[in-house]
Amino acid sequence: MKKIVKKLMALFFVMVLLVVLFLALLTALEYVPDDIESLAIENNQSTQLTLDSEFSVMTFNIGYAGLGAAEDFVMDGGEKGRPDSKEVVETYLSGVLSIMDEYPMDFYLMQEVDYQARRSYRINQVEAIHNHLGSNFGYHFALNFKAVFVPFPVSISDHIGYVESGLQTLSNKQVLNAERHQFPGAFSWPLRIANLKRGMIVTVIPIENTDRQLILVNVHMSAYDDGTMREQEMGMLRDLMIEQYALGNYVIVGGDFNQTPPEAVGIYSPKQDYYIAHPIPEDYLPEGFSFQFDLTKPSCRLLNQPYDPIDSNTQYYIIDGFIVSDNISVEMIETIDHGFAYSDHNPVIMTVRLKP
Repeated sequence: MKKIVKKLMALFFVMVLLVVLFLALLTALEYVPDDIESLAIENNQSTQLTLDSEFSVMTFNIGYAGLGAAEDFVMDGGEKGRPDSKEVVETYLSGVLSIMDEYPMDFYLMQEVDYQARRSYRINQVEAIHNHLGSNFGYHFALNFKAVFVPFPVSISDHIGYVESGLQTLSNKQVLNAERHQFPGAFSWPLRIANLKRGMIVTVIPIENTDRQLILVNVHMSAYDDGTMREQEMGMLRDLMIEQYALGNYVIVGGDFNQTPPEAVGIYSPKQDYYIAHPIPEDYLPEGFSFQFDLTKPSCRLLNQPYDPIDSNTQYYIIDGFIVSDNISVEMIETIDHGFAYSDHNPVIMTVRLKP
């Protein structure tokens, strides 16, 4: 009996040691971005933005081409951790590209674009999107999520594993420079090792015949924290908007805020125990800014189950859109309802004009 106990104790200590070594390795390889990082601008264009013409912007969280209509996700109450096959991801990605073809824009703000990741079968979605748009577009990419191994969900076949994913901004106009700004706040250790390190892309667009610039910000804010990080992220974004507006620049912030703008509160109230997209405080916006969201259609669905528009358990949100400075005239804002066929988010498009 004593020999059995000793063997079990030895096995227990070996398992503990392996776990400690595993966590130590992941900690040593943890992605730790700088506060501000300069981004390479690939295939930068020569055409400059002008004051006398309209231009268009799309924001689209593509859900790494893995969260289309047939999918659910364990974090939202579903069962799956990743799509069933590479072919599924290819189909969703093809659908995303078809939407971009149907609604040609001057600027695209994309979120949850995988550079390489096990969950999307290592398809380089950054290159795929740019190659599809062609030589008339430049782009830059910033990591939002990099981890050597994400052991979630705990399954041999269904875990996320290795991931490099982030934000991609594409432009058919000249870009002066682009930076990744790291958001403040972080999950505690060891959760932070395999979690998102969220930042925003700040793109500076020169405007012909003026010293003023268009500041285009691509964001994907925190979703599952206790609210502390969300508050810090929004505070940093607010400071940036105030700073750039004071310089006389034009400012557009677009993306997945994972929060409900004040005007949309109550339109799609979450059912009990469902994910809550907390409301943005009514006094959040600095003077001179406005929310630009389409309140007539949902921009996101919950992944508690595959998409079924007639099921009462289908939960919707309005969390994708824009914040715009008042020196910009908004001509049109619309959420494109594609039935969540290729992503758990609908793209939002906007047409604007810069005021002289």
